[in-house]
Amino acid sequence: MEVRNPGFFETPSFWVTEYGEVLEALRARPKGSCETAGTSAGGREIGCIAYGEFEEVKRTATFSSAIGAGYPPAFFGETRRRKPVLAIVSSIHGSEVEGCATLMNFIHVIETGRDLRGRPWSNLQRLASQMRIVMVPLAQPDGRVRCGITNLVGGDIDDVYYYGQGVTRAGEILRWPECKRRHPVAAEEMAFLGGYYNDDGVNIQHEDFFSPTLAPETRSLLDLVRREVPDCVLSLHSCGAGPFFIAPDNLIAQSYQYLQLQLATIVAARHRMAGLRPNDSPRTGPVGGFHFQTAVHYASGALPLLFEFPHGLRGKPYTLDEILDTGLTMLEEVIGFGTAWGYLPPEMR
Repeated sequence: MEVRNPGFFETPSFWVTEYGEVLEALRARPKGSCETAGTSAGGREIGCIAYGEFEEVKRTATFSSAIGAGYPPAFFGETRRRKPVLAIVSSIHGSEVEGCATLMNFIHVIETGRDLRGRPWSNLQRLASQMRIVMVPLAQPDGRVRCGITNLVGGDIDDVYYYGQGVTRAGEILRWPECKRRHPVAAEEMAFLGGYYNDDGVNIQHEDFFSPTLAPETRSLLDLVRREVPDCVLSLHSCGAGPFFIAPDNLIAQSYQYLQLQLATIVAARHRMAGLRPNDSPRTGPVGGFHFQTAVHYASGALPLLFEFPHGLRGKPYTLDEILDTGLTMLEEVIGFGTAWGYLPPEMR
């Protein structure tokens, strides 16, 4: 695969996605507060960086209990925080690197007002200063290190599945959604365990979130959102058909679903105006099941958002510059919405 597509392993300096360089860059940011969010199944550090002051929430009940009481302040606190909190998690599938590259550029925007290409984003920097932003750019480092690629621009769907879902010992590429019929995936049955999974074969998106033996990555992320109690959790993924938000989620209150759809519409309009070709496939109703974003919603009361970047495959081509513009414009709209209106439904405020 490296011989057939050497471009998958060659990227410009603004495209920061390698595990070691991500950790090094996080530690080098003077304005951010860098910490270790946890450790992967393979023993790798999960880096986290935060901007904006931490404001502790003093609660007397769980989210479920507070909603059952008809009194959200029992969870969100009698005294609300001065600034909203946005948590962003990227690359829980290690072969989906576009969100990671975007967050590394976003961090540079917060620090300097410019992305790693040197392009100014003064409005995005201004908006970001009005909230606390907590980022985990590379949440699943095992799969990221294993898959090796830095992008999939110009590839095809077999490349996506090869590097993401992997190859069986029989030499067959494991495809989506058939890859989800077994969880965790048995590493001993794979010739190449793709970047979708941690070293134990776990796909964090589809964990048994009620199990006492959660993957360490999942446990770390849930602990993070419990501590931060973010108003919004944005999970960054990638596919061949992006960009788009997966919305609405079917196992959350309708008031949250409406906010998901509002943001999805706003961001798609921005992308359309910028010539970034959003996916306009109609959605006829709530989609999905109990996923990672559902779990973080019930752990924190946050508005859960899942954004799919484009890979830039031959069937829907994007350059790396366009993919980055897709991400930074999406962040500008999501953060602008949060600063203007907040992320929580009116009954939760």
